[in-house]
Amino acid sequence: MIVRRQGGLTEFIPSPQEKRDGILRDHTLDLLANLDARLRRIEERQGIEPDAAEAFAGLMARIKREEIEAGRINRELMDAGYLHEDLSAAALAAQAGRNQP
Repeated sequence: MIVRRQGGLTEFIPSPQEKRDGILRDHTLDLLANLDARLRRIEERQGIEPDAAEAFAGLMARIKREEIEAGRINRELMDAGYLHEDLSAAALAAQAGRNQP
């Protein structure tokens, strides 16, 4: 993260690596779902058993649930005033009133 301070204003600018990671993270699940749909059509036409496709669908559903939960936790932490750089175990424990050695 690039931090720029100017006249009492702090601006947080994502680095090129963070932008790239964000794009991959935001679109990977959609790309995989699209690929899965295409492969399912091919498998159906070729008469291939759908066992692997069903297993993949279950895995994708689990990943989506975990992503939704991670997003919810992230929003709650941000609403509570935690900054991403403050999310170390020691910082969280200190803010919760517990002292870690």
